[in-house]
Amino acid sequence: MKAEMTQRAGVLSELPAILREHGVNVASVFDGSGIDPTALSPGTRVPFDALLSLLHKASQATSCPHLGLLVGLRFTFEIHGAIGQLMLSASNVREAFGDFVTWQPGYSSGAIVYLNRFGDEYAIGYGSYAASAPGSRVLYDAIIGVGVQMLRLLTKGAVKPVEVHFSHRRPQNPAEYSRLLNLPIRYNEHRTCLIIDAEGMLSPLPSADLEARRILLAEVKRTRSETAQDMSTRTRHALRDILQVGKPTLSGVASEMGIHPRTLERRLTEEGQTFGALRDEVRFLVARELLELTDIPVGEIGALLAFASPSVFADSFRRISCTSPSAWRARAPEIWALT
Repeated sequence: MKAEMTQRAGVLSELPAILREHGVNVASVFDGSGIDPTALSPGTRVPFDALLSLLHKASQATSCPHLGLLVGLRFTFEIHGAIGQLMLSASNVREAFGDFVTWQPGYSSGAIVYLNRFGDEYAIGYGSYAASAPGSRVLYDAIIGVGVQMLRLLTKGAVKPVEVHFSHRRPQNPAEYSRLLNLPIRYNEHRTCLIIDAEGMLSPLPSADLEARRILLAEVKRTRSETAQDMSTRTRHALRDILQVGKPTLSGVASEMGIHPRTLERRLTEEGQTFGALRDEVRFLVARELLELTDIPVGEIGALLAFASPSVFADSFRRISCTSPSAWRARAPEIWALT
């Protein structure tokens, strides 16, 4: 049986306060979500699907398309727990974001944080492999807010992203996004991320502390060992990461996870899973999200997901969904209305 995907609430625990500031009844928004707003804290684990539905409902109730940014920009490193303190102890920006990528899996079983280098620039971003929903756009906006605020706090404003990329369509109020972020923005991208140049990534942190880092790292490692994820979850995570940069092969994913391919296959079999089934699942969920949230051409989505050709992508998508990628995109509003 597939384990429920969950997310540590983190800065999303600020949602009740933001709703009150907008004159919205908090209880009415949270009603039916299974999440108690009075008990919501940064460390609360919430089901991914319930979180997305809640964010969509909150955005509608406030009539605020940029609600996610407002939430994310409230980020503080205290909210981020031990991992946040570890990031602050790092020697430079790259090491801090490396901490985020390395230890974030303990905070989410439905998404990844990734750090990819492309020439003289880095992309630090977030990608889900849980089923998308209307709230996905709000979540991605919140993640961008978190990333921007993280960088501000780490460097005391000395380093700024070169660009911000959103994996959703241009919003109704782009001027508000520009005002809140004060950065160059690109919409309809295949990833939600900050682009930071190499010089910025090597910037030293004012809060760097080698001795504190040694203690914090031991604490984070201990906590991680107590909350180890199953092999299927780890494989989904690695698949989503590799899809950012290349082909999701068994050998490539196993290498990313630090185990032998045969060991990975055996461990998945013990959990009643296969590598091929998990790869199909993650590819489908990423394709579905890009079809629903962006206007990226169908053929380009297939190429981004490392399918051999548009027809191979269409056949794979149809096998899982019983419809074509184009038809799915056309029906997205109807599908969301049923979720």
